[in-house]
Amino acid sequence: MKLIILTAGLGTRFKPLTDTIPKGMVPVLGEPLLKHVLLPFLPHVSEIIFVVNNSLGIKIKDYFGENYLEHKVSYKIQEEQKGTMDALMTCKDLIEKGELFCVANGDDLFTEKDIKSAVERKQIGMGISKKIMPKNYLGVKIEDDKVGGFTRHETEEEFVEDMFCNGFHILDDKVFSFDAIKTKDGELGLPHTLFNNLEKYPLNAIPFEKWETVNRPEDIPSAEKFLKNE
Repeated sequence: MKLIILTAGLGTRFKPLTDTIPKGMVPVLGEPLLKHVLLPFLPHVSEIIFVVNNSLGIKIKDYFGENYLEHKVSYKIQEEQKGTMDALMTCKDLIEKGELFCVANGDDLFTEKDIKSAVERKQIGMGISKKIMPKNYLGVKIEDDKVGGFTRHETEEEFVEDMFCNGFHILDDKVFSFDAIKTKDGELGLPHTLFNNLEKYPLNAIPFEKWETVNRPEDIPSAEKFLKNE
C-alpha cells in the first residue's frame, strides 16, 4: 500500500525557522520531524509519495532522496496553498484504479502498533483519536463504527475532549472524482470533501490509541515525550 504524506504547508507558526527550511525538516530530538512521522509506516507500506511546496520542498527531497530505507520515494509539488484536498489531487496519476492507499499529514505522529492495525484492515476509512484539543477543532461523530460527520463544540472552555480526525486516511481512487469542498478559510479540505460524500463513500472509523500533532513550536516538548515513550 502506498503512503502519501501531505507536507506542503508553509509552517507559518514556526517562522522565522521555516523561512529557510520546510516545517517537515524542523528538528525534533535532533532529527527532522518528517523522519519521525515516516519511520513507523515503513514496515507497512510499499512506497512513499511526498506532496511538497514549490519553495522549500527540494530540501525534503535532498534528505529522503528517491529511495529511503528500501522504499521508492516520489514527489509531487502543490504549487499554491489550497488545502489538503488540493494537495492530494496532485497524486492522482500515481494511483491505480481500485488501489487502496494511505494518506497522512506531515506533522502527525503515530505508533507503529496503531499503523499496523489500521493498514491490516484494508478498509476505506479515517483515523480517529480521543484527545483534548482546542475547542475550535471540529470533533468527529461516530455511528456504528462509521464516521458520521463533524461535531462543533459550544462551550466556554478553551479545550475539549472529543473524538478527532487525526490526519490518517485509507482511501481509493474514487476520492479523486469528488468536488472539493472549501473550509471556512477558503482552502479545499480533505475531511470536508469526504464528509460531503459519506452517502456514496462511507468511511470506517479507524481507532488510534495514540496521536501527537505538531502544530506549533510549543508542541515540540510533547512530541519528544511521545517519541521517547515508543
